[in-house]
Amino acid sequence: NENTHSVLITLKILDATWIQLRDKNNEIIFSQLMNKNDEYTYNSNLNYSLTSGNAGNILVLINQTVKGKIGKKGQVVDAIILDKNFNN
Repeated sequence: NENTHSVLITLKILDATWIQLRDKNNEIIFSQLMNKNDEYTYNSNLNYSLTSGNAGNILVLINQTVKGKIGKKGQVVDAIILDKNFNN
């Protein structure tokens, strides 16, 4: 079962950016402007979808290991789901 291999996903903010996380029922779990060095951690089992105004300001860590930024500076991402295989 895929769910037995859950990991912790940490979003580390490199510069101010707005992020929103929604659960699988499309309910907003978290929505706010994040500032430099803020972090938000959640379990990959939750399958949260992430929307952000600046993907280049969000560094992804999987179980505390840096896996790269979500995207390029200024790139808007809409409802992407991060999983344990994320690598950028």
